[in-house]
Amino acid sequence: MGFYFKFFPLAVIIQLIFSELLTFNGYQANIMLLFVILSSMPLGNATQSTFLGFFVGIFTDFILFSGTYVGVSSLVFSICGFWASKVSYNFAFRNFDFYWISLVHLGIAIYSLFRYDYFFFNNFGLFIANWFFVTYFTCFIGLVIVKVFSLKEVLIDA
Repeated sequence: MGFYFKFFPLAVIIQLIFSELLTFNGYQANIMLLFVILSSMPLGNATQSTFLGFFVGIFTDFILFSGTYVGVSSLVFSICGFWASKVSYNFAFRNFDFYWISLVHLGIAIYSLFRYDYFFFNNFGLFIANWFFVTYFTCFIGLVIVKVFSLKEVLIDA
């Protein structure tokens, strides 16, 4: 449980930095989604992971993203928390990066369906571009965070 209290404030600070200072061509990395995925992977308890995703999503919707799309983050984070907890049964050291990167793709795809639904129905190319840039920007930042904080070792020992 110490992982959540240790890394949640750090995730919030990094999300705020990326939302204000480090956007790439208008695209922001979704650090809170990354936090939910990485913290749910070692749990193995789907209920706990789903609630974690829900509450982090509500916090994200109301505090970090100013309530523009209320409920979208809690839905997406709950789904990703649930699936990340299912990964824990197969949690292997060598597959760690594959699992969290796959879940980031899934989470941002679901989030994009809600956030960029206009583009999905009217300009599918722009929808794919939005999904692509947000996903790979989040994955790149995630790789940096996982390596800098040695999260693979921290999570496997959790």
